[in-house]
Amino acid sequence: MSVETDPTRDATSQKVFICYRRQETAPYAGRIYDAMVAKFGVENVFMDLDLDPGVDFVDRITKVVSGCVALIVVIGPRWAELENEDGTRRIADPEDFVRLEVETGLKRNDVTPIPVLVGGAEMPHREDLPPELRPITRRNALELSEGRWRYDIGRLLGILDELLPDQPGPVPPTPAVAVPWRLAPEGMLVAAVAAYLARIGGIPSVFEVEKLGAIVARRGISFGLAGAALAVWIAVRVWHAFPLRYLLRALLIGAFAGALGGAIFGVFVYGGENRSLDERDLIDLLACTVTGGIFGGLIGGLWKPRRIEAAIVAGAFGGLLAQAVVVLTNWQNTAAGPSAARLGFSAAAITGAALTALIAGSRAEARNQAAAGSPRTGASHSAGRTGGILPG
Repeated sequence: MSVETDPTRDATSQKVFICYRRQETAPYAGRIYDAMVAKFGVENVFMDLDLDPGVDFVDRITKVVSGCVALIVVIGPRWAELENEDGTRRIADPEDFVRLEVETGLKRNDVTPIPVLVGGAEMPHREDLPPELRPITRRNALELSEGRWRYDIGRLLGILDELLPDQPGPVPPTPAVAVPWRLAPEGMLVAAVAAYLARIGGIPSVFEVEKLGAIVARRGISFGLAGAALAVWIAVRVWHAFPLRYLLRALLIGAFAGALGGAIFGVFVYGGENRSLDERDLIDLLACTVTGGIFGGLIGGLWKPRRIEAAIVAGAFGGLLAQAVVVLTNWQNTAAGPSAARLGFSAAAITGAALTALIAGSRAEARNQAAAGSPRTGASHSAGRTGGILPG
């Protein structure tokens, strides 16, 4: 029996209400509904409502939305612009169903409105909304994109998990995301440019007095900025998340990775006895391997799901390989330009190795889930649902 026509259901018992405009976002709302029902059960998710003749729809909407814990506001590109037949904007109509639902949710402290952006939509501008709806623009929105649907819907379900901690129901496995290979060279370029610019910008003169201090500072600053740049890139480009929460951590871990490698090289080379060129090369191979392992672990920690161990191994291999190339090509000029290029090359090699391992892992997991017939969060859902809180 459908959600809308089950006579035994109490509409106010629903825990999640999905608010959408049928004309623009019905297919997206249907897919969201299917994923939520698979997670929380049909008794805890509500999308459409029958309105019998003579029913006060304002009272009915207020009652249903007020009985929910979370209000999922599905926003398409024209959410604030769709018009009625007379040319007036629907959102400006005080009796528009969508407006009533969102306004009711915003008024209640026990209802959490969650804006969900679909179809490439952006949050509407505050000035484009009626005063009663403007608080929705202060809510952190979640974007659901076709390319990352499984991952994005998993994030939404995770948020609802926190709001509905005691709700029983089948828990599908966390879907894997088949990340495209093209992200590996993109990440390599980001790391290379950041490390190069950090080195070419120069080290404060206080570090130039002591060779050991200069090496530690150069490598620490270069890999610190490379780590920060990658944190922003991964958050924005790969996961479309807010990057600032990862920025400081990535900066510190990246700086530690570079500084530790610099310290290993500097202490053994300049710490007392003279070293031969071959000994210096071996020590720097070790130093770059250590830096690569830590920096790779940083990248693995920024990944979703985290794959730190695999990224450490891959990053260490990338650092070793990069330094082997430097040694074999005699690319060891200490002038600012060649040194900056060398650091950029090392950062790119480590990043490329780590990202290749992470992307390969995500794609393999996605293939395994598909072969095992894991539940599809994007399963089709009827876009022509009957009932009427959200017409058109």
